[in-house]
Amino acid sequence: MMSEESKFLTGIVIGAIVGAAAGILLAPESGEETRKKIADKTSELKEDLETKFQDVSEKIKNLENEALTGFKDKFYDVKGEIKDQYTHLSDKVASIEKDILSKYKDLEKEAKEKLATTKNA
Repeated sequence: MMSEESKFLTGIVIGAIVGAAAGILLAPESGEETRKKIADKTSELKEDLETKFQDVSEKIKNLENEALTGFKDKFYDVKGEIKDQYTHLSDKVASIEKDILSKYKDLEKEAKEKLATTKNA
């Protein structure tokens, strides 16, 4: 699907070609002069099209660069968020591990005390 800018550009080019051809063909001049004018106009149109093509190419290149930059920014943002979440989860896991180890030691101590109490009785 063509963008509005492409449609407009195509319209300008077609209008210029049709206008130039009509003006040259309807002018009361000799064949040699008409051919020279056609060649001149064709050359002008070619240069104009090359300039417009370069402009459109540059705009497309800029859009690609902007899209790539946007993608990179989002990628690094998401990467940073994931890294932060990983760090947070790692800290939680370490904390839970410490709690479990502490409770295990408490249970082991309690079991030894009960064993000693049972042997003494």
